[in-house]
Amino acid sequence: MTAQASTAVSLALFSYALMAVIAVATAVLIAALVAGLARASRSAAPAPRPVAAASPPAPIVEAGLDPAVVAVIAAAVQTVAGGHRIVWIGETPSAGGWTGEVRQRHHGSHHPHHDR
Repeated sequence: MTAQASTAVSLALFSYALMAVIAVATAVLIAALVAGLARASRSAAPAPRPVAAASPPAPIVEAGLDPAVVAVIAAAVQTVAGGHRIVWIGETPSAGGWTGEVRQRHHGSHHPHHDR
């Protein structure tokens, strides 16, 4: 083996070893960060609130939803959503003109199987 070839091989081995050390150090750092964040979230988590006694079932209303049912659904959504709040629920109006066409083309470009 020539001197130039042995230098290239030693440089390649050094580079491989250096990348392995960096990868292991990064993995250890990420594991430490995840463990620290998990520990912090466990200590910062609020204590569970006691569940209130079940209320009697609401009477069924023929026209529309019972306000108690709406309140229960809203409380369940608030529990799941946490600090977020829902501002509006409804069907999105279709965009007309060129914006709708561009949006449709953009969304269509994400489809992996183009049927053209």
